Amino acid sequence: MHIPVHLLQQCYAHGRRAYPEEGCGVLSGPADDADTVTAFHPMQNVINQLHATDPERFPRTGKDGYVFDPAEHMRLEKRLRAEGQEIRAIVHSHVDVGAYFSQEDITQALWGDGPRYPGVVYLVCGITADGPDGAIIAAFNEQTGTFDETRIDPPAGG
Repeated sequence: MHIPVHLLQQCYAHGRRAYPEEGCGVLSGPADDADTVTAFHPMQNVINQLHATDPERFPRTGKDGYVFDPAEHMRLEKRLRAEGQEIRAIVHSHVDVGAYFSQEDITQALWGDGPRYPGVVYLVCGITADGPDGAIIAAFNEQTGTFDETRIDPPAGG
């Protein structure tokens, strides 16, 4: 999957706005063309509210975690379906630690022995106070049952 530079820049910009906490969102594209990505949709990270309500169940905060607002996510999926679009990638930023698919990311991306969202990849953008710090795409590998990472260089002006 190729992510157009302008959309990658939007993902980085969203991560910078959320800094020093993680930003999150999704990339979408036409349902009839699995390789095309056409839009970025920033989402609200509600992990701080969840942590405040139930810190044992949600030990992470926005500094090292994200959770989409469930109602916002459902509305977006419904709108995308109505427009003939679907989610291509789940996006989130890592704050001051670089771009990699963490053990927590892996845990959240799996459902049993397979991916929670078949066919959807994960874009992780590293963000520092100074700006972009690389990005990776993590895609589920059916043969190995693990996620393969592909590094993406930050775009100029990201």
